[in-house]
Amino acid sequence: MLIAIMGDIHANVDALSAMLDAFDRLAVNKTFCTGDVVGYGAAPSECVDLLRERHIPTTLGNHDSYTVFPNDYNPSHVRPEANQVIEWTRKQLRTDQMEWLASLPMAIETEEFMLTHASCQPFPPWIYVTDERKAAMHLLFQPKRICFNGHCHVPLIATHIPGRHLELTYLHNTILPKQGNVMVGIGSVGQPRDEDPRACAILFNTVTLAVTLLRVRYDVKSAQQRILDNGLPRCLARRIEQGK
Repeated sequence: MLIAIMGDIHANVDALSAMLDAFDRLAVNKTFCTGDVVGYGAAPSECVDLLRERHIPTTLGNHDSYTVFPNDYNPSHVRPEANQVIEWTRKQLRTDQMEWLASLPMAIETEEFMLTHASCQPFPPWIYVTDERKAAMHLLFQPKRICFNGHCHVPLIATHIPGRHLELTYLHNTILPKQGNVMVGIGSVGQPRDEDPRACAILFNTVTLAVTLLRVRYDVKSAQQRILDNGLPRCLARRIEQGK
């Protein structure tokens, strides 16, 4: 079975539409999303509706949580431009869209793998898996052998095979090992941060265990214009063009 896994859409409907079109052309059997449907970008309503229309299983991301559970986060811990977009997003979403975001689970488990937005480490919340120490803590709490997550906006892979040193490296096309525990960071659809502005997701073959990094070009100018037209911070428009 060919599985598509994407995340960190961040209200970038231009990038999301391009990625979904790519999944259709590739005849993907099932699509999953690791959360952060909203935040930073200027089309939160459109992105929520696309995922709902396609019945795409989605986990809760930190920006999704900040949007629908305002009492559960401290604005002083979030960058000012992100807070501005969070406040704006709440005014854009319909009640049913807010309820859908609020219903998203922290994790999704299938027979072959699991998905979560950030680290599986339970506390503190929303940890970025960005170094070997954080990867080791994530894998310690990871309940399934294979986990896909987002949050870092950079495609990464952490592998721990018994008797070997844990490795955390940038993700390239690869075959996952048949033993040990693996975490695959899937990059970002709507706001990549590895200096490649193309929308990013991964394809996973559940039979061969092949992981393929998928990059898709989209209309960045249109996404930037949406941000500017809605009076959101200009730095967010620059960021999606720079891919960082």
